[in-house]
Amino acid sequence: MSIVQDPAHSDGAPTIEGTGIRVKDIAGAYEHSGYEPDEITQLYPDLSLGDVHRALAYYYDHIDEFRSAESAVA
Repeated sequence: MSIVQDPAHSDGAPTIEGTGIRVKDIAGAYEHSGYEPDEITQLYPDLSLGDVHRALAYYYDHIDEFRSAESAVA
């Protein structure tokens, strides 16, 4: 699966294709809650370990965008 953005789903947030699971939720589980990638697959059984790593790579490749969106909400 790949990372997609669709304005009709999840308010246009980047998600794992076909799941509706947002990249920022995966990154939050990893960064803020301390879950390891294999534990995240247990939280989101529809994701493979590769999906989790793709989402984390996307997050870190676009971290400035995610952080500016977070600060805009706060």
